[in-house]
Amino acid sequence: MKTETKITFYSGLDTIGGVVMEIIYRKSRVILEMGRTYNLDYNLYDGNVNRRNSYIKDGIWTNDILKIDGLYEQKDIKDLDLLPAEKSIFRTAIFITHLHLDHMGNMGIVSNDIDVYLSKNAQIIEKALEDIGDGIYSKRNYYLDIPKEVYIEDIYVKSFCLNPNSYQDYSFLIETPDLKIHYTGDVIVNGVYGPNIIKEAKFLREKEIDILVCEGTGFLASWLEKTTRYEKEIFPSYKPLKGVITEERLLERTQHLIDNYDGLIIFNYYGREMCHAKNWFDFAKNSARTLVFEPKSAYILNRFFNESYNVMIPDTYKDSNYPGYLKQVIKDNNIINKQEVLSNPGNYLVQNTFENILELLDYRNTKTMYLHHSGVPLGNYDPQFKNFEMILNKANITYKHIYEGEDGEFFSHATANQILWYINEVNAKLLIPVHCSQRKLMAETSKTNYYLCNQNETYVYNHQTKQLEVDS
Repeated sequence: MKTETKITFYSGLDTIGGVVMEIIYRKSRVILEMGRTYNLDYNLYDGNVNRRNSYIKDGIWTNDILKIDGLYEQKDIKDLDLLPAEKSIFRTAIFITHLHLDHMGNMGIVSNDIDVYLSKNAQIIEKALEDIGDGIYSKRNYYLDIPKEVYIEDIYVKSFCLNPNSYQDYSFLIETPDLKIHYTGDVIVNGVYGPNIIKEAKFLREKEIDILVCEGTGFLASWLEKTTRYEKEIFPSYKPLKGVITEERLLERTQHLIDNYDGLIIFNYYGREMCHAKNWFDFAKNSARTLVFEPKSAYILNRFFNESYNVMIPDTYKDSNYPGYLKQVIKDNNIINKQEVLSNPGNYLVQNTFENILELLDYRNTKTMYLHHSGVPLGNYDPQFKNFEMILNKANITYKHIYEGEDGEFFSHATANQILWYINEVNAKLLIPVHCSQRKLMAETSKTNYYLCNQNETYVYNHQTKQLEVDS
């Protein structure tokens, strides 16, 4: 028996991130994610090219914005062969799993006629990011918090909060009258995620879902080499294999590095991750060092934690023309100058982001170590890494990426082995791999029933064959 439910993937199948998945049952429509594909080779708006008022049309012409009927306001897509939201026959809702750009980077261009569900925590962070000029391009003026369960007409959506901290991470179970689908978002088993994802997998197994749409970042070629270095094949394992460390070990190792260094320590982290910021609170407290943030990060932290911090203002602002957020930061926090840090460098942990990398030149005569966590540049594959490395060398600063060490390496997503464990635990009737540069390998090593979807193709599910079929 074929379903009335129709499934379409507009992007994010063979790429890291960028999943946009549509589920339609009669006149009900749920869209999962509105992310931007992670692509270092394409960054048109890198500061050198201005956005036009016709940004949405420009994005559709350059394939940077997806061509999907019924999502955008009529005035934004005038003269395009595209149905505007005002004329759509569907009751549509969009669900965002978390605040990483590859999952939500285009949510701000969706018409206000359409409900977009985003966690309350994520809304606080995104609003602060927009205030400091680092948020997404947005035309929207509202988002809805993610409920435990909700009906979008005939479609039922149940959410699983896998990480209650930071911006909060979700996955979603979608039930139509004739189909049960689970979308994982990012699969993570580190730290607080672990017990929650075990509980989620148990629930889904008992639910006997039809389709598992599962991400596969851990099947990156570089990580497959690491995870198979000590083994002959990729096999399911909840625990990390030899050569891969847990989040708990990562925190221990970082604290050890800080405690055993007698000079100044510079650090970075991904500014959307409040749980990562909290780790630096703990590192500073445990080492009796003074923690110092940049103004933009302090502004976000003030909004999220309602606390004050030590802040050092980079030499990039003009005294006569402070932006509004900086005026607020000065009002809400303790401002210190660089000379205070230079007089007692071993007493400080100082944040530095790539946009302020030239600040490091002021520490060139000071014993300094840069602890790279998860900020830009993301790795030596990033084109900006050469500039980053050049400044570190000019400033004579020791570099250490805390994810790498003699006792193993840390991976923030689930590794390939952990993804296979999760697929086995859920035991869905059909696996659809997404968000994966090697999804065929992921599918085959899962040793389960799978289907490799094509982009922009609409499918229905056949309950007898337990396979997808192209909708005719």
